[in-house]
Amino acid sequence: MMDTNLGNGMVNVTGDIQAQHEGVSQYFGLRSNAGGFNNLTLQITEHSFSSMEEDDFSFSIRMVGDEGPFDLELGEYEIGQDSDSDALLIVSYINRTISDETITYGTSPNSTGTVTILSVSSTTIEATFDVNLDVDVTSDEGTVNITGELEAQCVTAATGTGC
Repeated sequence: MMDTNLGNGMVNVTGDIQAQHEGVSQYFGLRSNAGGFNNLTLQITEHSFSSMEEDDFSFSIRMVGDEGPFDLELGEYEIGQDSDSDALLIVSYINRTISDETITYGTSPNSTGTVTILSVSSTTIEATFDVNLDVDVTSDEGTVNITGELEAQCVTAATGTGC
């Protein structure tokens, strides 16, 4: 049976490693009773969230309310603490296909870049991204630049509960 609740995304990686990925894009949102999101994760993976298969790559954008719920508005968000919004932006990229071991890049104090929210509905979020991430958040031993786009579908939209 085909899952029609799947978005799509594209990830281009340069720097320490070179990779191009296309995959399934979904989002998970935890809303507060007062409105807005407490936590929102946009994700691109090889297989859908409900799949039992292991993903060769994963790219995620996590937004967390700094001082309570935040409204997801159209526009540009800076990695780390964005002074223009109430959300903390954390980004990670995991690659299991380059070597025998899993390589993880993530937000560090030296990370830079932006995520631009292009559209938001109750079932879909469209965004582009251009971020620089470090291989180990405690060191400067490796960096990648990740660019791409996604059209993420709400994971719970199929149940009628919305996101």
